[in-house]
Amino acid sequence: MENSYSIDDLIEMLEDLIHDATRVPFNKKAMVDVDKISDIVSDMRMVLPMQIQQAQKVVADKNSIISEAKREAESIIRKAEQRRSELIEESDVMKEARRRATEIISSAQTRCTDLRTSTNDFADKMLLRVEELLSNDLNNLRILRSSIIGANNNMQTSAPTINQPLEKPGE
Repeated sequence: MENSYSIDDLIEMLEDLIHDATRVPFNKKAMVDVDKISDIVSDMRMVLPMQIQQAQKVVADKNSIISEAKREAESIIRKAEQRRSELIEESDVMKEARRRATEIISSAQTRCTDLRTSTNDFADKMLLRVEELLSNDLNNLRILRSSIIGANNNMQTSAPTINQPLEKPGE
């Protein structure tokens, strides 16, 4: 199998394999190619870490955006404080300088808070989606595994053993 399949593609392949399985006559059971199922499950094990890495990248991107927002806010605050110092030197505009500096600082803090909130919301939504996908995939794997185990158990219990004598009619 190729590694270019997504987890959804692999699940669909499993479903197709089960759907196309050869039916056992007079029974609800079906025979599947265990090697193909094993290959698909192996590919799933390789794909899941890639999806986990994608989720980790989203978290890293979120942290990077927050760090950039902090740096920008600090830069805005430094500029505001520098501007305020310049305005304080001029007695006519001292009140205006204080008001404007406070406004800039407040604006920077609000912008930083808004950016952090939106970044956290975005990261949370992405992580929730990855969690839902992984949970769904895990549930599908459990169902598939259960059906394979059930099929194997039914095949073992319905097959006659070699040492078991056959019943004669009328006995």
